[in-house]
Amino acid sequence: MLVGPSYAPPVCGPGGGGPPAVSKGPSSFEAEVDRLGAIVRAEVPAPRLVVGYSLGGRLALGLLVRHPDLFPGAVLIGANPGIGGEDARAARRRDDERWARLIEEEGLTVFDNEWSALPLFASQYDLDAERLAEQRRTRLGHDPAGLGAAMRALGLGVMPDYRSALRGVRCRVDLIVGGLDSKFESLARQMAETLPNASVHVVQGAGHNVPLEAPAELARLLNATLGNVDWHNRC
Repeated sequence: MLVGPSYAPPVCGPGGGGPPAVSKGPSSFEAEVDRLGAIVRAEVPAPRLVVGYSLGGRLALGLLVRHPDLFPGAVLIGANPGIGGEDARAARRRDDERWARLIEEEGLTVFDNEWSALPLFASQYDLDAERLAEQRRTRLGHDPAGLGAAMRALGLGVMPDYRSALRGVRCRVDLIVGGLDSKFESLARQMAETLPNASVHVVQGAGHNVPLEAPAELARLLNATLGNVDWHNRC
């Protein structure tokens, strides 16, 4: 359990069921970052800590880069800072387009079957059935049109490559990864070499989805982070 209040602004696209501007999907990655920044500025009292997992971690990093006055600290879980090279970016856009079309043409059940089978999530196979069923219910509750739009507008192929901007992020950044997720552990360590004030935390026995696979250890790390942040600082 976390100490203190939390707020989770809806991301454009995946959830649906919100205002039309949210449900129809984002127009671009940085437009979504700016929309979230405006919500935080208007609705969340300072001081604030931004926490994001996977896509949420990438959006959180965008907030640190584009709105550095909002947060004195951040926790990024399984986050990718971006990819460079037009060939790699184009390949990723093609991949995200395939996922978007799968969602739109064959539905969320087929999408979830394929998405869950990715090697990235292999460490989840040993989790209890109830936890996996709850995750599946959440995924199947997404809005297909919005999720497809988010795949196109928020994917790594269109997200800015923020690696060169990391030196300008001055606040404390805690990078959390699963010990079974070698790719993202490597990314976290590379980010920590560039960020001026960063720490890497490896959750042993967990894969990519630390919030699902090790919620108690994640809560412990988040609570520890709250005690280590300089609340008067900004990014």
